[in-house]
Amino acid sequence: MDISTNFTKVKRILLLTPAILALCIALLPTLKYQLPLSLDIYFHVHMAELYLQQGLTQWDPLTFAPRGRPIYYPPLFHLLLAFSNYIVPNNLLNVARFLQPFLAFGVVLSFSYVAYKLYNITVGTISGFLIIMSLPFHRFMLPIPETLALIFFSLAVYLFYTALKDDKRKNGALAGILTGLAFLTHPSTALCLVLVLTVYTLILKFRKNEVKFYSFWIFLVCAAVIASTWWVPLIWNYGYQFYFPTVTVPISQYYHVFGILTLIMAPLGAYLAIKRRNLSDILVLTWFLSLMVFSQVYLLGVNILSDRILNFAVLPLVIIAGVGVDYIQNKNKAIFYILTIIIIISAIVSGFTAVKLSEPDPSPSQIDVAHWFWKNGDHNGVVLASDLSIEPVIVALSGQPVTGGGYGAAKIEELDRQKYMSFQFTLEDLKHDHVGYLVFNKNQENPPYSELVYQNQDYKIFRMKNM
Repeated sequence: MDISTNFTKVKRILLLTPAILALCIALLPTLKYQLPLSLDIYFHVHMAELYLQQGLTQWDPLTFAPRGRPIYYPPLFHLLLAFSNYIVPNNLLNVARFLQPFLAFGVVLSFSYVAYKLYNITVGTISGFLIIMSLPFHRFMLPIPETLALIFFSLAVYLFYTALKDDKRKNGALAGILTGLAFLTHPSTALCLVLVLTVYTLILKFRKNEVKFYSFWIFLVCAAVIASTWWVPLIWNYGYQFYFPTVTVPISQYYHVFGILTLIMAPLGAYLAIKRRNLSDILVLTWFLSLMVFSQVYLLGVNILSDRILNFAVLPLVIIAGVGVDYIQNKNKAIFYILTIIIIISAIVSGFTAVKLSEPDPSPSQIDVAHWFWKNGDHNGVVLASDLSIEPVIVALSGQPVTGGGYGAAKIEELDRQKYMSFQFTLEDLKHDHVGYLVFNKNQENPPYSELVYQNQDYKIFRMKNM
């Protein structure tokens, strides 16, 4: 019997276990519901449809209509959806729905694999279960670009680590390629990745570690070249148009974001990492601390989505907690096995709790409104809705232009919603703004210059008479 071969098989099984659990958990809402979980997916489906109809354009005429807007959301995820249309025609929402378990599997597996390669199989496996217990796991199930970019994130971190540690310049290039793909998928994830790896490199340089830094420049060049294929012509033609609100997370909610068991075990792991200060220890500590500091820059008046950055910071903290659990294994096997059983059971319970709280965002009434436009809309007049969340659904399912349409961070011009909500508009305004339809909540008054053409339990659709 080849003991080493059997041990390798056992390691593979252990490493796959958290990822398979994640797949099974995400499969439940996939089979339970006929729609994908995320409201954001309707914007992404619209973009995929736009590329199918117009090719690789950088202008979207259907959102923030009638002016339209440049497409500041990078195209890789949308192109993957569009490509799937050739495999499963006319069913992009179904494709997105069935992506859910595979994306959850991919994020957990890539992350567990990196934790394993940085430390050992115990840290990798325990980290995989702990990540399922964190708040971001819910987002891992969503068919959105950020989920795909997180797979690139973990793998790029490990490749860059090996590039500096072993002077593997090829791995530096691969890390740069993955980072470039992240910039073409979800730029905020890619920016956090570049931040982490840059700070890590600077710390090693400051500490005068015996590593070769050529790979860092190779990494940056490869990332920049790939990212520039989309971003350079876009910014050259339309300028820099990004506006983000500030979203903060109170410290009192950090336990909810990171997970209680992770926060309990992380101090022990952090103590061991600080004491040893190996390259892997410096990496995970840098990874965590740089993102934690970055998540607080709103205190300087910078608009930032702190909640998303904290989601990325969960990954290294979970690895640090895994290091703490691994230390217990070396000291007391009985306590380690009890703790491992608690972690696995907690991960299962937490995962199924996330499933119970997950359901498709568009209500049946919103879907009915979108279907009405698909069957009866003129595909020309702009739709203005009092409920902003319905507009991405309308444009994705019907192709009717809308005054918003999701991802409002990159817009150049928007119609004056308040003017239409307060009925302070004229026929000339309707003609100038090409407003063809108003969608109001059921309890709102009927607007002037309109006729009621559809009503359900939540919404009313008015066709404007000038159209």
